[in-house]
Amino acid sequence: MRRRTRLLVVAGFLLLFAAVPEPDATTGVPCLVRLRVREWLLGDDSPLPQWLAAGSLPPLRAEVRHSPPIEAAAARAALAADYARIGLEWATAHGATVDATRPPLPLEVWAGERGQRAAVPLPDGSLAQSERPLASRWSLLPATMAIVVAVLTQRVLLALLLACLAGGITVVATAVGQAPGLLAAVPGGAAHFLTDALLRRSLGEDFYLRITAFVVFLFMTVGVITRNGGITGLVGRLQRRVTGALSAQLAAFASGLAVFFDDYTNCLLVGTTMRPLTDQNRVSREKLAWLVDTTAAPVAGISVFSTWVAYEMSQYRAPLALVTRPDGTLYTANDAFAVFLATMPFRFYCLFSLLFVLLVIVLRRDFGPMLTAERRARQLGQPLAEGARPLQALDERLAAVPAGVPPRARNAVLPLLVLVVGTLGIMLAQGMLAATEAWTGPGEWLRTRLAHARSDEALLGAAVAAFVVALVLSRRQRLLSWRELLQTSLAATRSLGLAFGILFLAWSLGHLCSDLGTGFYLTAAARSAMHAALLPPLLFVLSGAIAFATGTSFGTMAILLPNVVLLAHQLGTDSGFGGTALMLLAIGAVLEGAIFGDHCSPISDTTVLSCLGCRCDLLAHVTTQLPYALLVMATSLACGYLPAVLFGPQHWPWYLLLGGTVLALVLLRFGRDAGRARPDADRLRT
Repeated sequence: MRRRTRLLVVAGFLLLFAAVPEPDATTGVPCLVRLRVREWLLGDDSPLPQWLAAGSLPPLRAEVRHSPPIEAAAARAALAADYARIGLEWATAHGATVDATRPPLPLEVWAGERGQRAAVPLPDGSLAQSERPLASRWSLLPATMAIVVAVLTQRVLLALLLACLAGGITVVATAVGQAPGLLAAVPGGAAHFLTDALLRRSLGEDFYLRITAFVVFLFMTVGVITRNGGITGLVGRLQRRVTGALSAQLAAFASGLAVFFDDYTNCLLVGTTMRPLTDQNRVSREKLAWLVDTTAAPVAGISVFSTWVAYEMSQYRAPLALVTRPDGTLYTANDAFAVFLATMPFRFYCLFSLLFVLLVIVLRRDFGPMLTAERRARQLGQPLAEGARPLQALDERLAAVPAGVPPRARNAVLPLLVLVVGTLGIMLAQGMLAATEAWTGPGEWLRTRLAHARSDEALLGAAVAAFVVALVLSRRQRLLSWRELLQTSLAATRSLGLAFGILFLAWSLGHLCSDLGTGFYLTAAARSAMHAALLPPLLFVLSGAIAFATGTSFGTMAILLPNVVLLAHQLGTDSGFGGTALMLLAIGAVLEGAIFGDHCSPISDTTVLSCLGCRCDLLAHVTTQLPYALLVMATSLACGYLPAVLFGPQHWPWYLLLGGTVLALVLLRFGRDAGRARPDADRLRT
């Protein structure tokens, strides 16, 4: 990226940072306070489980005091009702009920200019309390710093480290009851980042450790099947059908669609297996990383058989029981999957992303930084730019196939099949042990079992099994000695330090943003603009901003989805738009915005894993992918959500057709065939 372009990008982000409005006192601040209280009551430290008796919970009765006070009686009553519904949401999520005959459980909430406090009595007579500062504009600082420093210096690890330090200092400097000043907050902020965010919640979190171990075993497997000739044989088989750059990209796209059940597996498996094929056919690593990244979350996000669908439904199933269908009957929590299917026509970003990938490949058109990368690869035979710093885990010299080792595709296919089939098998086995629902058909049975599975454990178990199979195949055929297998396995993990450093710092930054309430602040700042006609487009943009700033789509869904169901239904009913129609549009908009923001965020784990699987430079991947993601986002907004609220959601087939036409016309007008252009070779090398 040229210096002028970097400065323009930085200026744009700083303007966005300055343009985010402060939450207003009438709707924004109460929303900010309620989100924090809800986080406490539904979290691991919630006092509500102690009041659970015989499967029922007392109703919550909230007393809310704001400074300055909320003058309107109707607004105070509505806010108290919102707090009371948190108890019902907790009960629904834990298979319990709210017993209206039991004495109410008092919830007291105080909110001042800088902080807030909530208190609930416990059965033993003590008081459970939560005291947190109000999220402010400073909550946007860590994410903004990470992006700005990364763009200016082209050093992602340094940018994440500085952003995490800034986040820790901001947490300490804005703590309730403490005002140590900036310099005095530095030691405490650094300690908070290192001991709490990094060591306890990232390095000490079982989920992250299992994902890390999964990456290690997967790359050891790839190292072994590369050195024993398996990858060479597989590429040779594929090369018979792949005759050029177009078919190589189609093969990568089809592979991404095939791995529909998990985005982590998609990023690493498709990238590592397709990279030799695309390199031979002069497809840039940036293009492969985009293909892999765009068929990871967008595919898993809309697949009804994936690790995503259960999580997505879990975020709105509880508040769903508080609203009614068009015929006036109440929804139940068991209707979550039916609602998920009903939102499918409004998953514009995922659908347009997959269509755009196909159009780019078939029309042979690219533009912007991606066109430059593709011209370099096609005309100079350089999949990577000179001076690029790809994330990689395998030394090419140790990965070379020894002389006399035959290229056999089965030595790669069998371990990879064990990985894919094993992951699904372990997930189904976990679901069968945990789920007790009766048989209602194969589709519902499969979805229920996947909903009870633990994907991180399944991925790790399958990766270990694939590694063992690769070792056994190598030894039984006497292709490699145990010494060579050990050297190859260790070499496969030798260069993972940079990738893991980026991943753990990105996860730590997400925890610090959670401490600061970054997502809550953005939600509350946009609350006053949430009118019926603007709600779906606004939610799409808002969830994209939260996911981009925090690097997590799941965290964004957890912040927004439980809160938009009732809001959208009420606004739709009051405006005459239709409560159910607006609710479905709003759910779809949140899901899609979260995937968009996560898709193009440089601090997203899937962005890092895509580069790791494809051995691509992280900043080069972000730079080339961002224009494509922004184009699809703008198309989703202009051809999807805006027409849906203006002309009605029932015309969704026309919106999909309109969006596809716009994407094709943009490519035909502004795109160029990288294979035909003849730019100056020296410029390509830069």
